[in-house]
Amino acid sequence: MKHSPEFTDIIMSLDELVSACGQERQWVIELIEESIIEYDVPEREQFTGYQLTTVRRASRLSRDFDASVPAIGLILELLDEVEQLRQFKRQSERQTPIIEVEIDSIK
Repeated sequence: MKHSPEFTDIIMSLDELVSACGQERQWVIELIEESIIEYDVPEREQFTGYQLTTVRRASRLSRDFDASVPAIGLILELLDEVEQLRQFKRQSERQTPIIEVEIDSIK
């Protein structure tokens, strides 16, 4: 495992990724085949800390819910969508002006 010169992220091989996540090599390969994770540097088959985080998250879903790899892909996609919607909601709440009206003036 080494650090990327361009980024402050780690760069690791498939074997290092498998070792770091504590899963079987074939299971991690299935994640790649399902496009749940991708090689960050495809020509060298290297991964970054972001992919490691995704694999660990997928591992927890597999363990906690006994989810298959395709189900994990769907769950992660839906969780990402929920997070995007939450961010959109927070942004829209910040941009929505609040109009205060005195009740006495309405009468």
